Amino acid sequence: VYIVGNGYIGDYISNIFGDVYHFVGICRSKKNNCATNISIDISQNKGALQDLIKPEGVIIYLAAPQKEGLTDKTLNNFLSGIKKFNVKKIIYISTSGVYGDKKDKIVNESSELVPITDRAKRRVDAEKQIRSSSINYTILRVPGIYGSKRLPMERINQRLPLIKREICKHTNLIHAKDLTNIIMNCISNEKTNNIVMNVSDGTPIKTTDYYLKIYDALKIDYPEFIDYEKANETYDEKRKSFINESRILDVSLMESVMPDIIEFKDVINGIKESLQ
Repeated sequence: VYIVGNGYIGDYISNIFGDVYHFVGICRSKKNNCATNISIDISQNKGALQDLIKPEGVIIYLAAPQKEGLTDKTLNNFLSGIKKFNVKKIIYISTSGVYGDKKDKIVNESSELVPITDRAKRRVDAEKQIRSSSINYTILRVPGIYGSKRLPMERINQRLPLIKREICKHTNLIHAKDLTNIIMNCISNEKTNNIVMNVSDGTPIKTTDYYLKIYDALKIDYPEFIDYEKANETYDEKRKSFINESRILDVSLMESVMPDIIEFKDVINGIKESLQ
């Protein structure tokens, strides 16, 4: 099993399933979390990609697109460089940002994709590349990931003001451990073949409530509460794109294909686990 873009989730995968699968970790930096670790820039080095994937290989693709443009050139380079006939399946980790702003309405996998940010537009392009690659695939549309060392501690330590609770929109979350279990389930679960699937903990939450639950777990006083106008003056560009988009993910497909896969349905338990 090849972990392409072997970063944060790659660590979870190799840590939990390292005794079950032989993992090949692929990323630019030097890492040693997998049985085999390869340091390569998949956006550049096409020649080295040709013999990378051995027959019956499964690819978990976690690599982010490049930072500019509207197409995912990194994925394009990877798919055109590897021997596709060696790939048994590719599991592509996309983002729920592909839906754009649905103003707190529920979205399922057939909802229209109206990406707002260039980052999300690159993901829409990547999904098209995967679907037209002739490789057996699963595309997972993933919301905000949290977990160990992945709580917004910098913003909490800076006491960044929060949107007033009564006007705050919803967000969708998933614990890194749950996402790991979903990804690994896709390897052998034939019901996931050639489908796009929303994933989350199934419990949409107001962004402010998520932060307040972390404040509560840390037993520290709440910061200032502000309106959206003030937030758009205060927050950085990436944060602004998150607060100005909202949607509620329908995960009924995930629940039917993988019943009881989610351990951390209650974000409070997930936060406690993340702080240990």
